[in-house]
Amino acid sequence: VIQSILIFLFGGLVMGYLMCRPCFNEFSRALSVVMFSGSLWLFLWKGNEYIYILTDRYVSWFKTPLKRLFIGLGLMVVYSSTAVTGLTLFFFSVVFKQEINETFFSEIRESVIISIIVSTIIMSFFTARGFLLAWRQAAINVEKIKREHVSSQYEALKNQVNPHFLFNSLNALSSLVYDHPDKAIEFINRLSDVYRYVLDSKDKEAVPIAEELDFVRAYSFLLKTRYEDNIEIEFDVIARKGSVPPMSLQMLLENVVKHNEISDEYPMKITLRDRDSYIFVANKLQLKKKNSKMSGIGLDNIKSRYSVLTDRPVQIDQTGHEFIVGLPILQID
Repeated sequence: VIQSILIFLFGGLVMGYLMCRPCFNEFSRALSVVMFSGSLWLFLWKGNEYIYILTDRYVSWFKTPLKRLFIGLGLMVVYSSTAVTGLTLFFFSVVFKQEINETFFSEIRESVIISIIVSTIIMSFFTARGFLLAWRQAAINVEKIKREHVSSQYEALKNQVNPHFLFNSLNALSSLVYDHPDKAIEFINRLSDVYRYVLDSKDKEAVPIAEELDFVRAYSFLLKTRYEDNIEIEFDVIARKGSVPPMSLQMLLENVVKHNEISDEYPMKITLRDRDSYIFVANKLQLKKKNSKMSGIGLDNIKSRYSVLTDRPVQIDQTGHEFIVGLPILQID
């Protein structure tokens, strides 16, 4: 309200004085001119501000700056011309009681030209502010990507290189060395593949799907060796183009093992499949009694990593018997 009052007073007094200086010699004429000029400025300022906000909602400065600029300017010209023509017709014919003739329409044309100039000044202000805000948001996004990348590295390494994982892997390996030496060698190779992938991908924001699936298969072999017939991991992914954040699929498998009961009595089945540009990881829901409620830290980490790479959301669906997470397949050049 205060802003509108200030705009009205500034436009009315300053522009009114510039448009008709002699009118200020008489109070009634000065009041009429101030009302006209103030209304003109208020309609132009607030109307163009609303147009700017509305356009900004549907056309992004980041993705299509030229399209955003031209659409904004086009709407500004159309609105300003219409608003000024209507205000001028009302004030000149009703308030000023001026006869509608050629002079009248000449003054309307002059008012429209002035309004477009005024609107251009106003839109220049909003456009400059928009560019500054977009630049500031871009800088914030860069910092956010850096923080999320560091956080994802930490979370991924923590999920992989933690005492429990290493202990379970070595424990499984020790049981294979004497009874199944060939399988022990394969286990060591797969364990080596897992750690090599962690080190190779730690500085990447996204990796090809094929690389991530090879990594997940190596990780699945370790799980299968540990749980034997109590766990089944089915791969039904045909997508070969696109990318995903590194170790995102592995983190979902880790979550399944961490939060669910896996035993002879409660065998676990995990399915990886792709559909509609998503990769879905689905598992039977059989939560451990002590973990009847999932913490959600791993999923929050994955969602945070995706939020800086795409607008498409991570899909999470839980039924009475199944837990499903869908990761968008990224198209990153």
